[in-house]
Amino acid sequence: MPKVVDHEQRRRELARAVWQVIRERGVEAASVRAVAARAGWSHGSVQYYFSTQAELLNFAMRVITDEAEQRVDRMRLPADPIQAALAVLERLLPLDPDARTANELWVAFLSRVLVDPAARELNTEGNERLARLLWDQLWQLDNAGLLPAGFDLELEADRLHALFDGIALQAVTDPARMTPALARKVIGYHLDTLLRRGGT
Repeated sequence: MPKVVDHEQRRRELARAVWQVIRERGVEAASVRAVAARAGWSHGSVQYYFSTQAELLNFAMRVITDEAEQRVDRMRLPADPIQAALAVLERLLPLDPDARTANELWVAFLSRVLVDPAARELNTEGNERLARLLWDQLWQLDNAGLLPAGFDLELEADRLHALFDGIALQAVTDPARMTPALARKVIGYHLDTLLRRGGT
């Protein structure tokens, strides 16, 4: 009986090889040939799935976004909405090895956004997915009556997104300054200021 090949699993195996090459040698080094060598595949086998470096890189970056959402989906959140929101925010920041790797790779990938329309579109999609997730955390707090009347959910979600991106970028590029402890303190303080305005 012929062996059944899980093509999606094979593609994700290549995505992980891309991540390894990027972390070791940078984005531009992640050619189809280099990724094939890192994965232990032939050059032709990789090209069966991805004909260009751009296709390969963009798929690898999409997997990062998918897996970040899956990490949140798998969480067992506390019943308390404040602790639940804080847990989700901390899970996405580069505070543990998985999230740190994801954020490091995304920062490395950003240089392609300036020159590759497909990468730019992928980055926009990733931003939109993160924005929805952050908006949902604030909506949960608002729905629980923990935020003030007249709370501008859209604007505050944008502000949280900007703060979140800044923390993540500093944690990756200047980890001696933006330590995990400081990142937790900053995001917790921001959330606390919103709650205090709501009288909590």
